[in-house]
This record gives sequence, C-alpha cells and structure tokens, in this order.
Amino acid sequence: MNWDWEKLQQRNRQRKSGWEPGSGGGGPTPPDFTKIKEALNKWGDSRLILIILVIIMVGWLLTGFFRVEPGQVGVVQRFGAVVHVTEMGAGLNWHWPRPVGQATKVDTQQIRSFEIGFTRVEGRKRVNRDEALMLTKDKNIVHFEIIVHYQVQNPEEYLFEIENPEEVIKTTTESALRSAVGTLEIDRAIVAEGLSRIANNTQDLLQDLLDDYNSGLRVVNVRTERGDAPQEVRQAFHDVVRAMEDKERLIHRAEEYREDIIPRARGARAQRILEAQGEVKRFGQLLVEYRKAKGVTRQRLYLETIGDILPGVNKIIMDKDAAERVMLFPDGKGVRFETIETER
Repeated sequence: MNWDWEKLQQRNRQRKSGWEPGSGGGGPTPPDFTKIKEALNKWGDSRLILIILVIIMVGWLLTGFFRVEPGQVGVVQRFGAVVHVTEMGAGLNWHWPRPVGQATKVDTQQIRSFEIGFTRVEGRKRVNRDEALMLTKDKNIVHFEIIVHYQVQNPEEYLFEIENPEEVIKTTTESALRSAVGTLEIDRAIVAEGLSRIANNTQDLLQDLLDDYNSGLRVVNVRTERGDAPQEVRQAFHDVVRAMEDKERLIHRAEEYREDIIPRARGARAQRILEAQGEVKRFGQLLVEYRKAKGVTRQRLYLETIGDILPGVNKIIMDKDAAERVMLFPDGKGVRFETIETER
C-alpha cells in the first residue's frame, strides 16, 4: 500500500508538469511554476511589510517637529539629557521623537503671579487667614496680603532642578514674608513706610532663597495689597495709628519752625551785637569830644536827641525873639509855643 500511494503521488506530479510515462524520449524537465509562484507571493508580502514599516518610520519621525512661539524657548532632550535650548521664538524645530528624545516649551516672557493671604474665586476676594496672620517683632498679630509677580529666567533649572516650582515659590514667599514682618514692631509694620520696607525685604529674601534652590525663577515685583491689624482689634489700632501720624506731623511742623526761627534769631543776634559794638565805638568817640568841650558836646547831643524825638510831634522850634513876631493863621490852632533857654 505504501508503494502504491507513492506511485500515485508521483504520477499526479508528472501530470501537472505535462509529462506522462511512455510519452517520449528524455527531453529537458519543464520548470516548476508552483515554486516560482510561491516565491513571488513571498516577495509581495515582504514588500508590503517593508512599505508599512517605512510609512510608520516616516510618521514617527514627523512627530519630532515642534514650533517655538514668540516669547518661548524649547528645551530639547535626548535619552533624558538636555542637548540644547532653542533661541526665543525660533519657530519650527525638530527633535528625535519619543522614546529617544522630547522637547519642552517654556514661556520665559510671561509674567506669572500668585497671592499670599487671599485668593480670588470668580472675581471675588476670599481671605486665607492661615496665610495672612503672622507675628511682628513685638509679638503682635498682623494681617498681611501680598501679590508676587515672577517669570522664568533659566528654563533648564525651572524644569529639572526643583519639583513643582509654583508650589515651591509660594511656600518660600510665605516664609520670606513672615521673616520680613518679624523684623518690625506692629506700629511700624502697618504704616506706609513699613509696608514698603516689608515688600522690599520680602522680594530680596525671596530672590536669595530661589537662587539657593536653583529654581530658575526671577522675582519681578512684590506688592503689599494690605497690611493691617486683625479684624477684631482693627478699629483700636487705627486710632493708635492716627494718633502716631498726628504726632509725626506735629513733630515735623515743629522741626520746620525750628529750622526757620533759629537762623533768623541767630541773624538778629549777630545784627544786635554789631549795632551794640557800633554804639560803643560811637560813644567812645563822643567821650573824647566831650572831654575836650563839655558844653558844646552836651548841647549837640541834646539837639540830636530832640531831633530824633520831635519829627513825629506837631512843634515848631524858633528863636525867642522871632517867636514874638510870628503871626499865626487859622490852621495854626493848637500850636503851642514853649520857650527853651539855651546856653550861649
């Protein structure tokens, strides 16, 4: 049976190839078209697979294109390491797609902001007392609210040196603010000068801490939104602040008056000293003349003194004999004649 089955298979193959036993001599064996067809089918399958692989490869490479908008930079990584940072607003760029590489865009021109002591929900202000209440140098409780503006300065540090930069800068700001408030007494902390000083100190301390953390962030501005006593004692503190402001205003006014009156008093004193010295000198000269001619000098001094006194008095001085011959007109009523004996 085994032999017959093998014979039958051989005969079938011969029929398919177009050759029968006893049909003729020993010509060349015809080609096996079945094998050729199988080879062609295999080549077609391989070509299709190759085309699919090429399409997938091209599509994968195309995913590496990215656009850097104005104000942004692109941080390009390859196998996790930073290979380069694009220029700001560089436009269309390419990087090796994932998982080989990736690119992260960072906006370095955007001014970001957050609040300490309050939040805004749907346009309404909501106070956060846990953040807002803090202690001053004299152990009094104050209520502070500030707004911080910042931007990314170093995109590499911003992305890879710290985790969750927004949370880090907020907690660091709260710490810096509490330190700045703790350097002033309450009566200094809640006045205009104190609020400005606290804002400046907070900004300086915050920037130092962020630089120590290599955060890649730059503090643009710290603005004090509110600095006041707690709600429960706010009115009493306002009265104290107003009294202190009145005190400062009165002190300032007194200092202005002092700066005005003291120079004038010094000038008047110097003038009087000079006048006195001049009088002393003049009387010294008169003493010398008086000793030479006492009568003449006495008469001259008398006349000079009378000349200083009488200009404002309605009097006429003339010789005794001439006075007896003077005719008075009606408008001379009230003129009184007085005879003064003078030494000849």
